[in-house]
Amino acid sequence: MEAILVDCVHNSLRHFMNRNAIFMCERLCAEFPTEMNLQLLAGCYLHNNQAYSAYHILKGTQMAQSRYLFAISCFQMDLLNEAEAALCPTNEPSAEVPNGAAGHYLLGLIYRYTDRRKSAVHHFKQALSIDPLLWAAYEELCVLGAAEEATAVFGEAAALCIQKQHLHHGSASQNLQTSSEERDVVPSRNFGSEDVSPRQLKHMQGNNLRDIPGSYNGPVTSGGATRSASEWRSF
Repeated sequence: MEAILVDCVHNSLRHFMNRNAIFMCERLCAEFPTEMNLQLLAGCYLHNNQAYSAYHILKGTQMAQSRYLFAISCFQMDLLNEAEAALCPTNEPSAEVPNGAAGHYLLGLIYRYTDRRKSAVHHFKQALSIDPLLWAAYEELCVLGAAEEATAVFGEAAALCIQKQHLHHGSASQNLQTSSEERDVVPSRNFGSEDVSPRQLKHMQGNNLRDIPGSYNGPVTSGGATRSASEWRSF
């Protein structure tokens, strides 16, 4: 029954029936109260612009994906200190930032909005090094005046990195069951760069955050991408 409910939730989300997804996922969590199911419910809330609901059900959770979703909820509610603490627990200084490139991108935004330029630049660059297609991070570096030439960032090295990632994810997906793949839920996109005052920018960025999926690093979405198109034709 649990698998059936999970499938129903994902099907509702695919068809943009967010309220139905929330209802079914609440029933799922009532019957099978696991942290992974809470992550799915939090994703439903975030899809429906209910960051406060995701915040309350994830507060105190420890799994990496839970901390990432909780950080997104905090970010959208302007609770930047809590968002930072979720991504970088003070009691675990060596802990990795959850969700790879997307996590570093979100952390970069937090540092940017709290006037810590150097740290913001570092994490935007980290995000790009992990996922060369995270154009949103490059846009943020441009805003901060710390971007390299696009041809240097999105050149042959980036193409090779993307090819390796594609091969890795392709082989990994063959070893995973569909049910476990679908559990890997995050609020929809990017946290690419869909973020003019800091508050206005943050509101715009929130749209991108809703695109940021857990382990998914979204496609290039900026018109400026044409500057590097010739570099990408090779793969």
